[in-house]
Order: sequence, then C-alpha cells, then structure tokens
Amino acid sequence: MARRLQNRTAFVTGAGRGIGQAIAERLAQEGAFIICADIDGSAAAAVAASLPNGGVGIKVDVADEQSVEAAMAEAVARRGGLDILVNNAGIAGPQEPAGTTTLDGWRQTIEVNLTGPFLCSRAALPHLDKSGGAIVNIASALALVGWTNECAYGPTKAGVVQLTKGMALDYAGRIRVNCVCPGAVRTPMIVSVLPDNSDLEPTLAEYGKIHPLHQRLAKPREIADAVLFLASDDASLITGAVLAVDAGFTAG
Repeated sequence: MARRLQNRTAFVTGAGRGIGQAIAERLAQEGAFIICADIDGSAAAAVAASLPNGGVGIKVDVADEQSVEAAMAEAVARRGGLDILVNNAGIAGPQEPAGTTTLDGWRQTIEVNLTGPFLCSRAALPHLDKSGGAIVNIASALALVGWTNECAYGPTKAGVVQLTKGMALDYAGRIRVNCVCPGAVRTPMIVSVLPDNSDLEPTLAEYGKIHPLHQRLAKPREIADAVLFLASDDASLITGAVLAVDAGFTAG
C-alpha cells in the first residue's frame, strides 16, 4: 500500500530535537524525503541520517533572511522541488511579565517565532505553488489563551495563527496553509523553563494536569500525527484551520 507522502519532499524547521524531530520521523515513515533544518546543524544531520528514506541536514537560522534563502535554495537544488513546509522552529523566550521583559528578549522571540515562519514561507512559496503543496505552522495553545509570564511567547504564537489564515486566503488556489496549536509537550523546551531546583518528574507530572484529557503532557509523536494529517491529501479540503492538539486545555 502506498504511503501517504510517497515521493514528496518536506522542509522541517527545528528538526534537530523535540517536536521537530518527531515530525521529521513521522513524515518520513509515510514516505517523505525530509530536509531537516535546524540552527544546530549537527543535530539536524544526525536526525536526517536516522530517517528511513534518508534525509538532508541543513543549518539554518530562521530569523536571518540570507540564511533562510540559502537553505531553501540548497534544499530545492538537491531535490528539484518542494512539497511540504513545516514551520516548527521556536524558542520559549523570556518567562516574565511585560514589566520586566527586556526589549532584546522581546525582539528575539518575535524574530524566531514569527519572523522565522514568515521568512521560510516566503522562500518556499514559489516552489510550493509549482507542486500544489502545503504549509503546516506550529503555534501553541498559548496563541489562543493567556498565561502568566508569557508576554512575549504568546503574542508571537498568536501572530503565527494570523499568518496562517492570511496565507491560506492569499494562496488558496494552489497551496494549503494550516496551523497546529499544541498544548504542553514533553520536550527539551518545556524542561528548560522549569526552575533549576525543580524535581523534574513530579513537576512535569503536575504540569500535565492542565490537560483535561489524560492529565499528562503530550508526546511529540502526538503532535507529529496532527501535522502528518494536515500535510497529507487526507486534509485536501482543509486550509486556514487552527487545530488545537491540547487534550482539551483551551476548551474551557
């Protein structure tokens, strides 16, 4: 039986670990050749080398226009085209209220989390137009609800939601553009924002209770499954959608 993404090429940002790595692995399982793009080039190369269909690791700084353009050109030159873009790369940013967030912290969070998807999408659009491809953006449940000490991260992810909707309308003739809003996922990022003196496992278990369904943190694979659906022809009638994969967190 043919796999859902057979003979397609996907460019996945932030593919060196966490959700991005899980997305790269899941799309590859369905037949896609993955361009693993990450600011950590070694991590990207390691993930690419582990994939069942082979892959390519490319170092890219999604906040830098020249880096993005060069990475996309290299990817297309290697594969002859592009079918899927997954804008996953992101940072947690300052874990502070507005009154104590520095301008540098604010700007860096915007540049990576919002300018990054814009730059990558802009570079990919001509190639996706030729293939009739798809973009899947990774935002956050915190794009949809407020949360304490997230005055930078939340707004950037809300911006990703609106970028998704705008591009979906602008390119509706040929390219589908959708967005996944994960809840709290067990990744290196979530561990990085915990207090240094926290008892890791009990803290993560308690954090998972924000999710009404299952009362646990999400697994990266669970987010990757949603991305696979939106990237595949199974979602042929879906564009401009914002899919909360958050175990009911934003339902209340």
